[in-house]
Amino acid sequence: MRRTFTTFAGFAALAAAVAQQASSVPDIAIAQFGQTWYGPDGPWSAAEVEVGTPPQKVYLTVATLQDTILPITPDACNGIKACIDGRGSAYNQTSSSTWTPTADRDTELGADMSAGVIVNGQAYGIEVRGVPGQDTVSIGGIPGIRNVSVGAIRSTRINNGLLGLRNVTQQMYRQRLIPSPSWAYNTGSGDGLRLPQLVFGGYDRSKYLPGSVQNHTMIPVDNGRPTMKATLDYFFLNITGPTDRRSFKTNSSLIDGPLEVTIDSSTPYCWLPRPITDKIAQSVGAVWNESIGGSGYYVYNLSAPAYKNLETSTLAFHFNGTGDSWLFNSITVSHWLFLAAPTEGVDPASPLRYLPLRPVDNASRSVLGRAFLQQIYLTANYYTNTFSMAQIDLDSQSAAQYVRVEAPVPPALPSPSPPSSNKLSDGAIAGIAIGVVAFVAIILGLLFWQAKKRRKAADQPVPTPPDADKVYPKNGVYYRELSADALGGQGRMVPPVELYAPNYPVEVSADTGEISK
Repeated sequence: MRRTFTTFAGFAALAAAVAQQASSVPDIAIAQFGQTWYGPDGPWSAAEVEVGTPPQKVYLTVATLQDTILPITPDACNGIKACIDGRGSAYNQTSSSTWTPTADRDTELGADMSAGVIVNGQAYGIEVRGVPGQDTVSIGGIPGIRNVSVGAIRSTRINNGLLGLRNVTQQMYRQRLIPSPSWAYNTGSGDGLRLPQLVFGGYDRSKYLPGSVQNHTMIPVDNGRPTMKATLDYFFLNITGPTDRRSFKTNSSLIDGPLEVTIDSSTPYCWLPRPITDKIAQSVGAVWNESIGGSGYYVYNLSAPAYKNLETSTLAFHFNGTGDSWLFNSITVSHWLFLAAPTEGVDPASPLRYLPLRPVDNASRSVLGRAFLQQIYLTANYYTNTFSMAQIDLDSQSAAQYVRVEAPVPPALPSPSPPSSNKLSDGAIAGIAIGVVAFVAIILGLLFWQAKKRRKAADQPVPTPPDADKVYPKNGVYYRELSADALGGQGRMVPPVELYAPNYPVEVSADTGEISK
C-alpha cells in the first residue's frame, strides 16, 4: 500500500507541475554579461552562463550561427588557473550530475560553428575538439533549462567558449520559459559606451533606428540547420564621410555583382574576397603583415598618409530586397581593435591596432562577424525562420523598451523522473492493483476540491523560479543581479550591465518599421 500512495504522490506532483506550467505566461529573459571584456583580438563581451548540476559559471562569446553551447574545460588550459580565468572560467563535465555524453571520445566540434570558411582544413582555421553531450543550463535568470546541447571543449585556440543560441533558445521555448524561440543581440563596444545586450523571446525597441530594419529569411544548409545569409547588392567605402556617419553618398562599389554573405558572431572578423579587403585596408592605412598571428593580419601603419582617412571612413552595406534601406559601419567604431599577446608576433607590452578583415579565396564563403555586428541590432526567430538587421542608434539615451515576440504555445513536456530498474515483486503488483480503487476515489475527491478552490481564487500568481533567493523579478522579467567579482583576465573592465524591464509598449502597425515577428 505504501508503494501505491508513493505512486499517486508522484502522479499528483506531475499533474500539479503540468497545471502550473500551463497556467503560467512566459516572459522575455535578459542575459547577464560579465564586467570583463575578453580576447587577444578584441576586447569582446561575454555572456554569463551556468552549466551543469551543481551550476558552474562560465563566460561565453555569443555565437549567433552556432547550435551548441561550447564551454572550455580545464583540459583546454592544462588546469592552469590564470589561463582559465583569462578565458572566462571553465566547465568540468565530470563534476555535473546532469551531464549526458553523446560520444565516448573527443571529436571535432568546430563543424557546428562553420559558416563555410575553411582555413587549413578547419572552420575559421581553428581546431575545436571535445566531448559532445547534453546538460542543464541557466541563463537570463531562468534556471534549470534541461537537455541543452553542450560540447565540453578540451582543446582549442579560441579564447572563450561559445554560447550557441539555436538549441538553448528552442529548449527554453519548448519548456515554456520564453514566449517564442527568438532572440535579439548586439555585441556592445569595448570602450564601455555601449553595453552588450541579449534578449530571449523578444527585443529592445530603444536600441535601433526604426527606419533601418531589414527582414530576411533564413536559408537551411545541408544538415537542415537554418543559416543567416543575405546578398549584398552594393558595398561602398566612403573615406570623406560627413560628421553624421549615417548619411552616405558615393558611386564606387567595392563589388561588381551580388555577394552572398553569412552573418555569424562566433568570428570577430569580416571574411571577404581579398581584392575587397586589400582596397579597404589601403584606404585607411592598414597593411597586411604575414608574421602576425601565424596567418597574417591587417595592421594600421600610423605613418601612412592614408591613415588620416580613418576618422572619416564609413562602410555602407545594401542588401538585396531592402529598398532604400542601408546599414553602416564607422571604421573607428567597428573596425579599430586591439591585437594583444598571446597572438604570435605581438609584443606583450605593445598591443597593435588592427583592421578586423580577413581575406577569403572563395567569394561564396564571405562572412560578416562581430566587427560588423558592433553597429547592428540582430534578431532571429526560429519559429518563422526569419532574421532581422537594424542600425544601432549610437546616440540613443532612452531606457529599454522591451517587446515580446509571440509564438504558439508548444505542447507540454513531461517532467523528468529518475529512471528505475527495480522489477516489482508479485506482492507489490498486487498492492498496486488494490490501490487502483483507492486511487480512483482520491482522484474524484481531488477534482471536487480543485473545483471548489478555483471558485475561491480565479487568478493565480505567476510562478516564481525555484531559486528565488538568487533571481529577482522586475515587471514580470526575471533577472540575476550582476556578480561583482572581477575575473582578472585579459581585456578591461567596463561599467556593470544594468538589467531592467519597463512595461511593454503597445504594438504599432508593421508599416512603421517594426522588427518582423
